[in-house]
Amino acid sequence: MMRSLYSGVTGLRTHQTKMDVIGNNIANVNTVGYKGSRVTFQEVLTQTLRGPSAPQGEKGGINPMQVGLGVGLGTIETVHSPGNLQGTNNTSDLALEGDGFFIVSNGTKNFYTRAGAFTLENNARLVAGNTGMVVMGWRANKGKIDTNKSLEAIEINKGEVIEPLATSQITYNGNLDSRTTGKLELKANPWSLTSGANNARLNLALEPTGNFNEFKYVLSATAGKIVKASDHSLVESVKGTISLDANGTVLDITPDSTDTFSVWGGEVPASAIGDITTDPSNINALFSVGANNLAWSDFRFEKAQTAVTAVQVIDSLGTEHEIVMKFIKKDNNIWQWEIETPNLQPLSVTNGEIVFTAGGAVQNISYLNADGSTAISPTMRFGVPGDSDVLTVYPDFTKLNQFAQGTDLKRDQNGFKMGSLENYLIDSNGVITGIYSNGLNRALGQLALANFANPAGLLRAPGTLFEESSNSGVAQIGQAGTGGRGSIKPSTLEMSNVDLSQEFTEMIVTQRGFQANSRIITTSDEMLQEIVNLRR
Repeated sequence: MMRSLYSGVTGLRTHQTKMDVIGNNIANVNTVGYKGSRVTFQEVLTQTLRGPSAPQGEKGGINPMQVGLGVGLGTIETVHSPGNLQGTNNTSDLALEGDGFFIVSNGTKNFYTRAGAFTLENNARLVAGNTGMVVMGWRANKGKIDTNKSLEAIEINKGEVIEPLATSQITYNGNLDSRTTGKLELKANPWSLTSGANNARLNLALEPTGNFNEFKYVLSATAGKIVKASDHSLVESVKGTISLDANGTVLDITPDSTDTFSVWGGEVPASAIGDITTDPSNINALFSVGANNLAWSDFRFEKAQTAVTAVQVIDSLGTEHEIVMKFIKKDNNIWQWEIETPNLQPLSVTNGEIVFTAGGAVQNISYLNADGSTAISPTMRFGVPGDSDVLTVYPDFTKLNQFAQGTDLKRDQNGFKMGSLENYLIDSNGVITGIYSNGLNRALGQLALANFANPAGLLRAPGTLFEESSNSGVAQIGQAGTGGRGSIKPSTLEMSNVDLSQEFTEMIVTQRGFQANSRIITTSDEMLQEIVNLRR
Protein backbone atom coordinates (compact mmCIF):
# COMPACT_ATOMS: atom_id res chain seq x y z
CA MET A 1 0.00 0.00 0.00
CA MET A 2 1.04 3.57 -0.57
CA ARG A 3 2.25 5.66 2.32
CA SER A 4 0.16 8.55 1.07
CA LEU A 5 -3.01 6.64 1.91
CA TYR A 6 -2.08 6.56 5.59
CA SER A 7 -0.88 10.18 5.51
CA GLY A 8 -4.27 11.20 4.15
CA VAL A 9 -6.04 9.27 6.88
CA THR A 10 -4.04 11.02 9.62
CA GLY A 11 -4.84 14.35 7.98
CA LEU A 12 -8.55 13.57 8.04
CA ARG A 13 -8.42 12.55 11.71
CA THR A 14 -6.50 15.60 12.87
CA HIS A 15 -8.65 18.05 10.92
CA GLN A 16 -11.73 16.34 12.29
CA THR A 17 -10.40 16.86 15.83
CA LYS A 18 -9.65 20.50 15.08
CA MET A 19 -13.21 20.89 13.83
CA ASP A 20 -14.45 19.37 17.07
CA VAL A 21 -12.52 22.01 19.03
CA ILE A 22 -13.80 24.83 16.81
CA GLY A 23 -17.36 23.56 17.21
CA ASN A 24 -16.99 23.52 21.00
CA ASN A 25 -15.61 27.06 21.00
CA ILE A 26 -18.51 28.36 18.92
CA ALA A 27 -21.04 26.48 21.04
CA ASN A 28 -19.68 28.27 24.14
CA VAL A 29 -19.51 31.73 22.59
CA ASN A 30 -22.00 33.00 25.22
CA THR A 31 -20.82 30.90 28.17
CA VAL A 32 -19.82 33.11 31.12
CA GLY A 33 -16.11 32.81 31.91
CA TYR A 34 -15.45 30.29 29.13
CA LYS A 35 -11.90 30.09 27.77
CA GLY A 36 -11.53 28.91 24.17
CA SER A 37 -9.06 26.30 22.95
CA ARG A 38 -6.78 26.12 19.94
CA VAL A 39 -5.26 23.17 18.05
CA THR A 40 -1.75 22.85 16.62
CA PHE A 41 -0.52 20.05 14.34
CA GLN A 42 2.81 18.28 14.06
CA GLU A 43 4.37 15.74 11.70
CA VAL A 44 4.16 12.28 13.26
CA LEU A 45 6.80 9.93 11.80
CA THR A 46 9.42 10.17 9.10
CA GLN A 47 10.81 7.18 7.10
CA THR A 48 14.41 7.62 6.01
CA LEU A 49 15.05 6.23 2.48
CA ARG A 50 18.68 7.28 2.41
CA GLY A 51 20.81 8.73 5.09
CA PRO A 52 23.10 11.72 4.61
CA SER A 53 26.78 11.41 3.66
CA ALA A 54 29.60 13.80 4.40
CA PRO A 55 31.77 15.47 1.67
CA GLN A 56 34.78 13.37 0.62
CA GLY A 57 37.66 15.03 -1.16
CA GLU A 58 36.38 16.69 -4.29
CA LYS A 59 32.99 15.04 -3.90
CA GLY A 60 30.27 16.96 -2.10
CA GLY A 61 28.00 15.61 0.61
CA ILE A 62 24.57 14.10 0.03
CA ASN A 63 21.47 15.17 1.95
CA PRO A 64 19.18 12.59 3.51
CA MET A 65 16.01 11.41 1.76
CA GLN A 66 13.02 11.12 4.13
CA VAL A 67 9.33 10.62 3.60
CA GLY A 68 6.81 11.80 6.21
CA LEU A 69 4.11 9.40 7.30
CA GLY A 70 1.34 11.85 8.16
CA VAL A 71 0.21 14.47 10.66
CA GLY A 72 -0.75 14.27 14.32
CA LEU A 73 -2.07 16.56 17.02
CA GLY A 74 0.61 18.76 18.56
CA THR A 75 -1.44 20.49 21.27
CA ILE A 76 -4.98 21.40 22.27
CA GLU A 77 -4.33 24.43 24.47
CA THR A 78 -6.68 26.57 26.53
CA VAL A 79 -6.35 30.24 25.64
CA HIS A 80 -6.57 32.31 28.85
CA SER A 81 -6.91 35.74 27.27
CA PRO A 82 -9.51 37.94 29.03
CA GLY A 83 -13.07 38.11 27.81
CA ASN A 84 -15.19 41.22 27.54
CA LEU A 85 -16.89 42.50 30.73
CA GLN A 86 -20.65 42.95 30.93
CA GLY A 87 -22.44 44.84 33.69
CA THR A 88 -25.36 43.07 35.35
CA ASN A 89 -26.45 45.27 38.34
CA ASN A 90 -26.41 42.10 40.45
CA THR A 91 -24.29 42.54 43.59
CA SER A 92 -23.10 38.92 43.67
CA ASP A 93 -21.95 38.86 40.03
CA LEU A 94 -18.18 39.30 39.90
CA ALA A 95 -15.56 39.51 37.19
CA LEU A 96 -11.77 39.57 37.29
CA GLU A 97 -9.39 42.01 35.63
CA GLY A 98 -6.07 40.18 35.71
CA ASP A 99 -4.78 36.62 35.73
CA GLY A 100 -6.50 35.35 38.86
CA PHE A 101 -9.18 32.71 39.39
CA PHE A 102 -12.01 32.48 41.87
CA ILE A 103 -11.74 29.50 44.21
CA VAL A 104 -14.75 27.20 44.68
CA SER A 105 -14.99 23.94 46.56
CA ASN A 106 -17.16 20.83 46.61
CA GLY A 107 -16.19 20.21 50.24
CA THR A 108 -13.21 17.99 49.51
CA LYS A 109 -11.40 19.64 46.63
CA ASN A 110 -10.79 23.16 45.35
CA PHE A 111 -11.58 24.16 41.77
CA TYR A 112 -10.80 27.38 39.95
CA THR A 113 -12.98 29.45 37.67
CA ARG A 114 -13.32 32.79 35.91
CA ALA A 115 -17.12 32.53 35.90
CA GLY A 116 -18.25 34.81 38.73
CA ALA A 117 -22.02 34.26 38.44
CA PHE A 118 -22.45 33.68 42.16
CA THR A 119 -25.58 33.54 44.29
CA LEU A 120 -26.65 32.88 47.88
CA GLU A 121 -28.10 29.52 48.90
CA ASN A 122 -30.44 28.81 51.80
CA ASN A 123 -27.55 28.21 54.21
CA ALA A 124 -26.34 31.78 53.54
CA ARG A 125 -23.26 30.54 51.69
CA LEU A 126 -22.06 32.23 48.51
CA VAL A 127 -22.04 29.59 45.76
CA ALA A 128 -21.35 29.26 42.05
CA GLY A 129 -24.79 29.35 40.47
CA ASN A 130 -24.06 26.71 37.80
CA THR A 131 -22.42 24.09 40.04
CA GLY A 132 -23.50 24.89 43.61
CA MET A 133 -19.90 24.81 44.77
CA VAL A 134 -19.15 27.19 47.64
CA VAL A 135 -16.99 30.26 47.08
CA MET A 136 -13.88 30.26 49.26
CA GLY A 137 -12.21 33.09 51.15
CA TRP A 138 -11.68 34.37 54.68
CA ARG A 139 -14.51 35.08 57.09
CA ALA A 140 -14.34 38.16 59.30
CA ASN A 141 -14.42 38.02 63.09
CA LYS A 142 -16.30 41.08 64.37
CA GLY A 143 -15.28 43.03 61.28
CA LYS A 144 -11.61 41.93 61.29
CA ILE A 145 -10.24 39.78 58.45
CA ASP A 146 -7.21 37.55 58.95
CA THR A 147 -5.90 36.42 55.55
CA ASN A 148 -3.35 34.15 57.22
CA LYS A 149 -6.12 31.75 58.27
CA SER A 150 -7.23 28.74 56.24
CA LEU A 151 -9.84 29.28 53.54
CA GLU A 152 -13.49 28.91 54.50
CA ALA A 153 -16.80 29.06 52.68
CA ILE A 154 -17.97 32.66 52.42
CA GLU A 155 -21.24 33.31 54.26
CA ILE A 156 -23.56 36.31 53.92
CA ASN A 157 -26.37 35.74 56.38
CA LYS A 158 -29.03 38.38 55.76
CA GLY A 159 -30.89 39.06 58.97
CA GLU A 160 -27.82 38.25 61.07
CA VAL A 161 -27.95 40.22 64.33
CA ILE A 162 -25.02 42.00 65.94
CA GLU A 163 -25.14 42.76 69.64
CA PRO A 164 -25.06 46.37 70.84
CA LEU A 165 -21.75 47.86 71.92
CA ALA A 166 -21.72 50.48 74.67
CA THR A 167 -20.07 53.80 73.87
CA SER A 168 -16.72 54.19 75.63
CA GLN A 169 -15.18 57.19 73.86
CA ILE A 170 -16.26 60.39 72.17
CA THR A 171 -13.67 62.21 70.09
CA TYR A 172 -14.27 65.91 69.48
CA ASN A 173 -12.49 67.63 66.64
CA GLY A 174 -12.86 70.67 64.46
CA ASN A 175 -12.39 74.35 65.24
CA LEU A 176 -13.41 76.76 67.99
CA ASP A 177 -13.34 80.31 66.64
CA SER A 178 -10.56 82.25 68.38
CA ARG A 179 -12.42 85.49 67.59
CA THR A 180 -15.37 84.50 69.77
CA THR A 181 -16.24 87.32 72.17
CA GLY A 182 -19.27 88.99 73.81
CA LYS A 183 -21.19 91.99 72.51
CA LEU A 184 -21.45 95.37 74.28
CA GLU A 185 -23.43 98.44 73.29
CA LEU A 186 -24.97 101.56 74.88
CA LYS A 187 -28.75 101.27 74.97
CA ALA A 188 -29.38 105.00 74.38
CA ASN A 189 -26.71 106.59 72.23
CA PRO A 190 -25.72 109.44 72.25
CA TRP A 191 -25.40 110.11 75.99
CA SER A 192 -27.15 113.36 76.96
CA LEU A 193 -25.41 115.55 79.58
CA THR A 194 -26.77 118.51 81.55
CA SER A 195 -25.40 120.89 84.18
CA GLY A 196 -27.67 123.81 84.88
CA ALA A 197 -28.19 125.57 81.57
CA ASN A 198 -25.32 123.74 79.90
CA ASN A 199 -26.10 120.78 77.65
CA ALA A 200 -23.98 118.39 75.64
CA ARG A 201 -24.26 115.00 73.95
CA LEU A 202 -21.55 112.34 73.71
CA ASN A 203 -21.52 109.44 71.31
CA LEU A 204 -19.98 106.28 72.81
CA ALA A 205 -18.71 103.89 70.13
CA LEU A 206 -17.69 100.37 71.23
CA GLU A 207 -15.67 97.97 69.04
CA PRO A 208 -14.02 94.64 69.94
CA THR A 209 -10.22 94.84 70.20
CA GLY A 210 -9.57 91.17 69.37
CA ASN A 211 -8.98 90.21 72.98
CA PHE A 212 -11.75 88.32 74.74
CA ASN A 213 -14.52 90.64 75.99
CA GLU A 214 -12.31 93.71 75.54
CA PHE A 215 -13.79 96.70 73.72
CA LYS A 216 -12.33 99.94 72.44
CA TYR A 217 -14.47 102.88 73.49
CA VAL A 218 -14.47 106.23 71.69
CA LEU A 219 -16.24 109.22 73.27
CA SER A 220 -16.94 112.05 70.81
CA ALA A 221 -19.17 115.11 71.13
CA THR A 222 -22.23 115.47 68.90
CA ALA A 223 -23.24 118.60 70.86
CA GLY A 224 -20.95 120.65 73.05
CA LYS A 225 -17.18 120.20 73.14
CA ILE A 226 -14.53 117.92 74.62
CA VAL A 227 -11.39 119.76 75.71
CA LYS A 228 -8.14 118.96 77.49
CA ALA A 229 -8.55 120.22 81.04
CA SER A 230 -4.97 121.51 81.33
CA ASP A 231 -5.06 124.02 78.47
CA HIS A 232 -8.69 123.93 77.24
CA SER A 233 -7.54 122.73 73.80
CA LEU A 234 -10.27 121.13 71.75
CA VAL A 235 -9.97 117.33 71.19
CA GLU A 236 -11.84 115.21 68.71
CA SER A 237 -12.44 112.21 71.00
CA VAL A 238 -11.41 110.44 74.17
CA LYS A 239 -10.41 106.80 73.79
CA GLY A 240 -9.71 103.81 75.99
CA THR A 241 -10.59 100.16 76.62
CA ILE A 242 -13.17 98.44 78.75
CA SER A 243 -12.69 94.78 79.62
CA LEU A 244 -15.26 92.34 81.03
CA ASP A 245 -15.23 88.80 82.26
CA ALA A 246 -17.21 85.99 80.58
CA ASN A 247 -20.36 86.90 82.52
CA GLY A 248 -20.17 90.63 81.78
CA THR A 249 -18.69 91.88 85.04
CA VAL A 250 -16.53 94.94 84.36
CA LEU A 251 -12.92 94.16 85.14
CA ASP A 252 -11.22 97.38 84.09
CA ILE A 253 -11.69 100.64 82.21
CA THR A 254 -8.40 102.02 80.95
CA PRO A 255 -8.17 105.42 79.17
CA ASP A 256 -5.56 105.66 76.44
CA SER A 257 -4.26 108.97 77.85
CA THR A 258 -3.40 110.05 81.39
CA ASP A 259 -4.61 113.58 80.63
CA THR A 260 -7.84 114.90 82.10
CA PHE A 261 -10.62 115.82 79.66
CA SER A 262 -13.65 117.99 80.25
CA VAL A 263 -16.98 118.42 78.52
CA TRP A 264 -18.31 121.96 77.89
CA GLY A 265 -21.80 122.96 76.94
CA GLY A 266 -20.68 126.40 75.60
CA GLU A 267 -17.71 128.45 74.51
CA VAL A 268 -16.11 129.53 77.79
CA PRO A 269 -14.81 127.57 80.77
CA ALA A 270 -17.78 128.76 82.76
CA SER A 271 -19.96 126.39 80.62
CA ALA A 272 -18.08 123.30 81.78
CA ILE A 273 -20.32 120.35 82.63
CA GLY A 274 -17.53 118.34 84.26
CA ASP A 275 -14.46 116.16 83.80
CA ILE A 276 -14.66 112.71 82.18
CA THR A 277 -13.88 110.05 84.80
CA THR A 278 -14.15 106.23 84.91
CA ASP A 279 -14.66 103.85 87.82
CA PRO A 280 -14.85 100.12 86.91
CA SER A 281 -15.70 99.23 90.51
CA ASN A 282 -18.87 101.34 90.54
CA ILE A 283 -21.59 99.81 88.38
CA ASN A 284 -23.70 102.92 88.91
CA ALA A 285 -21.04 105.27 87.62
CA LEU A 286 -18.81 103.46 85.17
CA PHE A 287 -18.45 106.71 83.21
CA SER A 288 -19.07 110.11 84.81
CA VAL A 289 -19.12 113.72 83.59
CA GLY A 290 -19.86 115.95 86.58
CA ALA A 291 -23.15 114.70 88.03
CA ASN A 292 -23.98 112.73 84.86
CA ASN A 293 -23.33 108.98 85.16
CA LEU A 294 -23.43 105.98 82.84
CA ALA A 295 -24.36 102.91 84.87
CA TRP A 296 -23.97 99.27 83.88
CA SER A 297 -27.75 99.21 83.44
CA ASP A 298 -27.35 101.71 80.59
CA PHE A 299 -25.43 99.08 78.59
CA ARG A 300 -26.60 95.97 76.81
CA PHE A 301 -24.25 92.98 77.07
CA GLU A 302 -24.50 89.59 75.35
CA LYS A 303 -22.30 86.73 76.43
CA ALA A 304 -20.00 85.09 73.91
CA GLN A 305 -21.90 82.58 71.84
CA THR A 306 -21.70 79.03 73.18
CA ALA A 307 -20.62 76.30 70.78
CA VAL A 308 -22.91 73.30 71.19
CA THR A 309 -22.76 69.80 69.76
CA ALA A 310 -24.89 66.80 70.68
CA VAL A 311 -24.01 63.13 70.37
CA GLN A 312 -26.02 59.96 70.84
CA VAL A 313 -24.30 57.42 73.06
CA ILE A 314 -25.29 53.80 73.54
CA ASP A 315 -25.56 51.90 76.80
CA SER A 316 -24.86 48.18 77.21
CA LEU A 317 -28.44 47.26 76.27
CA GLY A 318 -28.34 49.29 73.07
CA THR A 319 -30.46 52.22 74.28
CA GLU A 320 -29.57 55.65 72.92
CA HIS A 321 -28.93 58.62 75.21
CA GLU A 322 -28.04 62.19 74.31
CA ILE A 323 -24.99 63.98 75.66
CA VAL A 324 -24.91 67.71 74.86
CA MET A 325 -21.42 69.22 74.98
CA LYS A 326 -21.08 72.98 75.39
CA PHE A 327 -17.90 74.98 74.80
CA ILE A 328 -17.96 78.42 76.47
CA LYS A 329 -15.10 80.85 75.99
CA LYS A 330 -13.83 82.17 79.31
CA ASP A 331 -10.74 84.16 78.32
CA ASN A 332 -8.10 84.44 75.64
CA ASN A 333 -7.22 80.85 74.61
CA ILE A 334 -9.33 79.39 77.44
CA TRP A 335 -12.61 77.57 76.91
CA GLN A 336 -14.83 75.89 79.46
CA TRP A 337 -16.52 72.65 78.49
CA GLU A 338 -19.58 71.29 80.24
CA ILE A 339 -22.14 68.60 79.56
CA GLU A 340 -25.90 68.28 79.75
CA THR A 341 -27.53 64.85 79.89
CA PRO A 342 -31.34 64.90 79.80
CA ASN A 343 -31.75 61.18 80.50
CA LEU A 344 -28.54 60.21 82.28
CA GLN A 345 -27.40 60.86 85.82
CA PRO A 346 -23.85 62.28 85.89
CA LEU A 347 -21.76 60.53 88.55
CA SER A 348 -18.41 62.17 87.85
CA VAL A 349 -16.68 64.62 85.48
CA THR A 350 -19.20 67.13 84.20
CA ASN A 351 -17.02 70.06 83.15
CA GLY A 352 -13.51 71.39 82.80
CA GLU A 353 -11.28 73.76 80.86
CA ILE A 354 -9.31 73.55 77.64
CA VAL A 355 -6.29 75.83 77.30
CA PHE A 356 -4.96 76.43 73.78
CA THR A 357 -1.50 77.55 72.75
CA ALA A 358 -0.91 80.75 70.82
CA GLY A 359 -0.70 78.54 67.73
CA GLY A 360 -4.21 77.18 68.23
CA ALA A 361 -3.37 73.66 69.50
CA VAL A 362 -4.59 72.10 72.73
CA GLN A 363 -2.11 72.74 75.53
CA ASN A 364 -3.89 71.56 78.66
CA ILE A 365 -7.21 69.96 79.62
CA SER A 366 -8.74 69.86 83.09
CA TYR A 367 -11.54 67.59 84.28
CA LEU A 368 -13.84 68.65 87.14
CA ASN A 369 -16.72 67.07 88.97
CA ALA A 370 -20.08 68.80 89.36
CA ASP A 371 -19.04 70.20 92.76
CA GLY A 372 -15.95 71.82 91.24
CA SER A 373 -13.47 69.27 92.63
CA THR A 374 -10.74 67.89 90.43
CA ALA A 375 -11.73 64.53 88.98
CA ILE A 376 -9.61 61.49 89.76
CA SER A 377 -10.14 60.09 86.25
CA PRO A 378 -10.89 61.95 83.00
CA THR A 379 -13.76 59.57 82.19
CA MET A 380 -17.38 60.61 82.51
CA ARG A 381 -19.58 58.17 84.43
CA PHE A 382 -23.37 58.10 84.11
CA GLY A 383 -26.13 56.23 85.84
CA VAL A 384 -28.54 54.70 83.31
CA PRO A 385 -32.26 54.84 84.20
CA GLY A 386 -33.77 51.38 84.68
CA ASP A 387 -30.38 49.71 84.44
CA SER A 388 -27.87 48.80 87.12
CA ASP A 389 -25.04 49.31 84.65
CA VAL A 390 -22.85 52.42 84.68
CA LEU A 391 -22.00 54.04 81.36
CA THR A 392 -18.35 55.14 81.27
CA VAL A 393 -17.29 57.48 78.47
CA TYR A 394 -13.91 59.12 77.85
CA PRO A 395 -14.12 62.54 76.13
CA ASP A 396 -11.14 63.19 73.86
CA PHE A 397 -10.56 66.91 73.16
CA THR A 398 -6.97 66.64 71.88
CA LYS A 399 -7.97 66.99 68.23
CA LEU A 400 -9.67 70.38 68.68
CA ASN A 401 -8.13 73.56 67.27
CA GLN A 402 -8.63 77.26 67.95
CA PHE A 403 -8.10 79.29 64.79
CA ALA A 404 -9.57 82.55 63.49
CA GLN A 405 -12.18 80.73 61.44
CA GLY A 406 -15.82 79.97 62.08
CA THR A 407 -16.63 77.42 64.75
CA ASP A 408 -17.09 74.02 63.15
CA LEU A 409 -17.35 71.14 65.59
CA LYS A 410 -17.36 67.47 64.68
CA ARG A 411 -17.51 64.41 66.87
CA ASP A 412 -17.06 60.72 66.49
CA GLN A 413 -18.01 58.06 68.97
CA ASN A 414 -17.80 54.31 69.16
CA GLY A 415 -20.66 52.07 70.21
CA PHE A 416 -23.75 51.05 68.30
CA LYS A 417 -27.25 49.69 68.78
CA MET A 418 -28.33 46.18 67.93
CA GLY A 419 -28.62 45.78 64.18
CA SER A 420 -29.48 43.18 61.56
CA LEU A 421 -27.77 42.64 58.20
CA GLU A 422 -29.86 44.21 55.44
CA ASN A 423 -27.55 44.33 52.43
CA TYR A 424 -23.95 43.90 51.37
CA LEU A 425 -21.38 45.28 48.94
CA ILE A 426 -18.24 43.76 47.41
CA ASP A 427 -15.28 46.00 46.54
CA SER A 428 -12.40 45.61 44.09
CA ASN A 429 -10.30 43.83 46.71
CA GLY A 430 -13.00 41.23 47.29
CA VAL A 431 -13.92 42.58 50.73
CA ILE A 432 -17.58 41.93 51.49
CA THR A 433 -19.05 44.74 53.59
CA GLY A 434 -22.32 44.20 55.40
CA ILE A 435 -24.80 47.06 55.76
CA TYR A 436 -26.78 46.81 59.01
CA SER A 437 -30.08 48.33 60.07
CA ASN A 438 -28.32 50.40 62.77
CA GLY A 439 -26.22 52.21 60.16
CA LEU A 440 -23.12 50.16 60.86
CA ASN A 441 -20.97 48.89 58.01
CA ARG A 442 -18.83 45.91 58.93
CA ALA A 443 -16.60 43.54 56.94
CA LEU A 444 -18.12 40.07 56.60
CA GLY A 445 -15.26 38.42 54.76
CA GLN A 446 -12.98 38.58 51.75
CA LEU A 447 -12.85 36.49 48.60
CA ALA A 448 -9.62 34.60 47.93
CA LEU A 449 -8.08 34.45 44.46
CA ALA A 450 -5.55 32.05 42.96
CA ASN A 451 -3.12 32.27 40.08
CA PHE A 452 -0.76 29.78 38.48
CA ALA A 453 2.68 29.78 36.93
CA ASN A 454 1.21 28.08 33.84
CA PRO A 455 -2.57 28.58 33.54
CA ALA A 456 -2.58 26.72 30.20
CA GLY A 457 -1.54 23.62 32.11
CA LEU A 458 -4.80 23.49 34.10
CA LEU A 459 -7.18 20.60 33.55
CA ARG A 460 -10.68 21.45 32.43
CA ALA A 461 -13.55 20.28 34.62
CA PRO A 462 -17.31 20.54 34.03
CA GLY A 463 -18.99 23.90 34.50
CA THR A 464 -16.16 26.17 33.28
CA LEU A 465 -14.02 24.91 36.16
CA PHE A 466 -10.32 24.08 36.17
CA GLU A 467 -8.19 21.78 38.29
CA GLU A 468 -4.54 21.86 39.18
CA SER A 469 -2.28 19.62 37.12
CA SER A 470 1.35 18.57 37.35
CA ASN A 471 2.22 21.20 34.74
CA SER A 472 0.07 24.12 35.93
CA GLY A 473 2.00 24.65 39.13
CA VAL A 474 0.55 24.88 42.61
CA ALA A 475 -2.20 27.45 43.19
CA GLN A 476 -0.78 30.71 44.58
CA ILE A 477 -3.62 31.86 46.85
CA GLY A 478 -3.90 35.45 48.04
CA GLN A 479 -5.91 38.65 47.96
CA ALA A 480 -7.14 40.54 44.93
CA GLY A 481 -4.78 43.28 43.82
CA THR A 482 -1.66 41.35 44.88
CA GLY A 483 0.69 38.97 43.10
CA GLY A 484 -0.74 39.64 39.65
CA ARG A 485 -4.12 38.16 40.59
CA GLY A 486 -5.93 41.26 39.38
CA SER A 487 -8.83 43.21 40.83
CA ILE A 488 -12.48 42.31 41.18
CA LYS A 489 -15.22 44.12 39.25
CA PRO A 490 -18.48 43.88 41.21
CA SER A 491 -21.86 43.64 39.46
CA THR A 492 -20.03 42.48 36.33
CA LEU A 493 -19.48 39.17 34.50
CA GLU A 494 -16.63 38.14 32.21
CA MET A 495 -17.98 36.79 28.94
CA SER A 496 -16.45 34.08 26.76
CA ASN A 497 -13.17 34.99 25.07
CA VAL A 498 -14.16 33.19 21.84
CA ASP A 499 -13.65 35.38 18.75
CA LEU A 500 -16.27 34.33 16.20
CA SER A 501 -14.48 35.89 13.24
CA GLN A 502 -11.33 33.94 14.12
CA GLU A 503 -13.30 30.72 14.65
CA PHE A 504 -15.09 31.04 11.30
CA THR A 505 -11.78 31.65 9.56
CA GLU A 506 -10.30 28.56 11.23
CA MET A 507 -13.40 26.62 10.21
CA ILE A 508 -12.81 27.46 6.53
CA VAL A 509 -9.11 26.57 6.77
CA THR A 510 -9.97 23.29 8.52
CA GLN A 511 -12.59 22.44 5.91
CA ARG A 512 -10.15 23.02 3.07
CA GLY A 513 -7.50 20.97 4.85
CA PHE A 514 -9.97 18.12 5.29
CA GLN A 515 -10.90 18.29 1.58
CA ALA A 516 -7.26 18.27 0.49
CA ASN A 517 -6.53 15.20 2.63
CA SER A 518 -9.55 13.39 1.20
CA ARG A 519 -8.17 14.11 -2.27
CA ILE A 520 -4.90 12.42 -1.26
CA ILE A 521 -6.81 9.25 -0.45
CA THR A 522 -8.88 9.25 -3.67
CA THR A 523 -5.84 9.97 -5.83
CA SER A 524 -3.79 7.26 -4.13
CA ASP A 525 -6.71 4.86 -4.68
CA GLU A 526 -6.77 5.64 -8.40
CA MET A 527 -3.01 5.01 -8.65
CA LEU A 528 -3.45 1.64 -6.96
CA GLN A 529 -6.27 0.89 -9.37
CA GLU A 530 -3.89 1.48 -12.29
CA ILE A 531 -1.40 -0.93 -10.77
CA VAL A 532 -4.08 -3.61 -10.37
CA ASN A 533 -5.13 -3.14 -13.98
CA LEU A 534 -1.59 -3.93 -15.26
CA ARG A 535 -2.29 -7.69 -15.13
CA ARG A 536 -5.06 -7.46 -17.75
